[in-house]
Amino acid sequence: MAKGSSRKTRKLNPPKNRLNNSRDKDTPGASDRTLKHDPLIDLPLDILCEIFKFLPPLDLLQLARTAKSFRKFLMNRASKSIWTDVLSTVEDLPPCPDDLSEPQYAYLIFSNNCHVRMDSGKVPGSTLANPACPIKDCLRPLSELLKDDEALLLYLEARIQLCRACSLKHFQRWKELPEKVTLSLVEFVPATTNRLTKNEVQGSNKYHRKYREPQQLEDKRTRFHVNTALALHAEYKEIKGTQTKNAWMENQRKLWATKEEHVSACEGYFNKIEKRAQIRDGEIRVRRMEQVREKLVGLGWAEELNLSWGQLPYDVYAWCYSLPAKLLTDEEWELAKDQMVSAMERSREARLKVDIRKRLNHRIDTWVKPAYTSFFFSQSPSTIIPTLHEVCLTEAFRTPLCTLPLDRDLSADLFESAIAQLPGFAEEWRHHRTEQVLTLVRKSSTYKAVPANDITAGTVLPLASTVFHCDNCNRKLMYPSVLTHGCLFAQLSQPNIDDFIYAMPTPITPQEIQVPSVPSITNDVSLLLLSISDNGSIWQGLGSVKFDNEAHKHALLMLDALGLSRMKTTVDEMEANQPYVECLCQCFWEPGAKGPPVKSKRSTRRTQAESLTPDESQLRRKRKAARWTKAIQVCRKHKYPEPHPEYFAKLEGQDLVLAKTENEKTSGETWSTGPVCFMCMHPCFPNQSLENHLLRDHNVDHPDGIDGLRNYVDAARLQRVYLHQQEAYVELGEGA
Repeated sequence: MAKGSSRKTRKLNPPKNRLNNSRDKDTPGASDRTLKHDPLIDLPLDILCEIFKFLPPLDLLQLARTAKSFRKFLMNRASKSIWTDVLSTVEDLPPCPDDLSEPQYAYLIFSNNCHVRMDSGKVPGSTLANPACPIKDCLRPLSELLKDDEALLLYLEARIQLCRACSLKHFQRWKELPEKVTLSLVEFVPATTNRLTKNEVQGSNKYHRKYREPQQLEDKRTRFHVNTALALHAEYKEIKGTQTKNAWMENQRKLWATKEEHVSACEGYFNKIEKRAQIRDGEIRVRRMEQVREKLVGLGWAEELNLSWGQLPYDVYAWCYSLPAKLLTDEEWELAKDQMVSAMERSREARLKVDIRKRLNHRIDTWVKPAYTSFFFSQSPSTIIPTLHEVCLTEAFRTPLCTLPLDRDLSADLFESAIAQLPGFAEEWRHHRTEQVLTLVRKSSTYKAVPANDITAGTVLPLASTVFHCDNCNRKLMYPSVLTHGCLFAQLSQPNIDDFIYAMPTPITPQEIQVPSVPSITNDVSLLLLSISDNGSIWQGLGSVKFDNEAHKHALLMLDALGLSRMKTTVDEMEANQPYVECLCQCFWEPGAKGPPVKSKRSTRRTQAESLTPDESQLRRKRKAARWTKAIQVCRKHKYPEPHPEYFAKLEGQDLVLAKTENEKTSGETWSTGPVCFMCMHPCFPNQSLENHLLRDHNVDHPDGIDGLRNYVDAARLQRVYLHQQEAYVELGEGA
């Protein structure tokens, strides 16, 4: 690679005087009458040299492009000392490598444009011609390239900086090079790990199962520098003799190692530059936020800032950091003032809501929670009662809690009547929920012919064949655990009033109230909802639950297979015995397993059933066993007529021993919960017992102390059970 011009001229020659109609080449379009002589050119050479040494490298490059006389002098080898002094002033910059001249090195490190020139199709500093750049103007600055969704890629090993489009021309896959290059030269050819095509870049932004592909693939050289590959190949072909070629290869390895060492030093320089820029930008942004704070104080927000310990709202921080790092100007503030004021108003409202929540929770903890806790522990551990916040939603409790000013001290006599109504409300609440469940059963196709009076909470709901299905989570539920199902409760910090207001036993009539500076609080219900935390739930009805007729049918056949009574066997009995069954119907076929032969789309189910032969209906398949709860969870409507007369078979003997043994091995992988806390309707998982939940999350004390609390927890039996997929079945081998 050329290291500079061979001319020895040391004098800056000013432009000669020309005729009136002639034009100076250095100033196209300028005539003798309008041409102004530059006094800088008349300065002595030694003074010019001293001036040049004070310029940054990029400014010196741009100066060399302003006039031909400057270019002749600065691009001459005799000016090397000037470039060396200029480059030495750049902190942490590695010295110029041997294969580049100082101007070429400055152009490589400090330029901010694509290095392909449209006029000549050459890369500055290169001796090889390059293909014409496909972009209209490749000398655009970086800011314009970024606006056009472009990027400048610096290839230090290839000594070139290119936009993405030019990179595709100058870097190609090895098999796509213009000539067949010796493969042994691949280790000396600069390569890129960047994604260059549009499809490659878009593909890297897609999320995969395990990871997102990066824009740059480490240690995966995808495309190689064409000019370097062709130059090395041409030089390699000229070498004769094996020993000479081996010596040449060894020399190339040394040169490549030296180049890699210098590239590593340059990357360290860029990293330091980036860190310094980040520190500088951070300081500017801090100053910018101080300016915004001063502006807000001038608008009358000093008190709000003091209450928030001087912290600005998140939207203000985001605005300060989303823009380029620069100090705030008056014009910019006028454009953003309304946005900043709106952010402060939202911040004030959020702060007031936090303060209101604290005051309201203090009222609940002081006047409602003790009475509720006493009533809570007076009930049987398996008796479902309304949650704490559902009790607070009743008008008797809501009126003193929410309609009186929050800064007013309350007294016990305000809650005496409400506390006396608590047992009656709990009974009404329980009856209301049970009637909603009974309505689902009465409307089902299974029980539509049964008189409504015969379908009661004591006759139908406790049966093991009474199964419900949640469309939201696709789970099977039974009574009474259906009343504690998580999908039926609003558990957000601020649930929508319309989601639950009509699901209460007594219709809720919100009372209008006004809370200054919080427009979202318009009534006592919206105020009470602010008090709900993570440990609070409100019933919102059975909207996503329905009676499961297919699961009911399967449950009846399972009871027949087990030899149990259809009309007497309850859920509690099945939970106590935990029977295992062999699963025979098509609900338990493996995906892709051989099922009944399927005819054309025009064939009916009757023709499909008639076409089954004894051999086809007795296909060999894997025998499966499961606990009764898992078997019911999987049951669904059959797609084909059932070839087997029975859906389940009772598991006995060695098969039963095998099923229990295998299930015990995977019991640790089953995601199951402990008893449900009726105070908030949250399940307690194995890593947090109900005892710890009541003590830590609700901060309640049993009247009989810790022993009474433990006895209560031991007696609690109502659970929500979530079955892990790996508990699915137990393999019993193959059967006919």
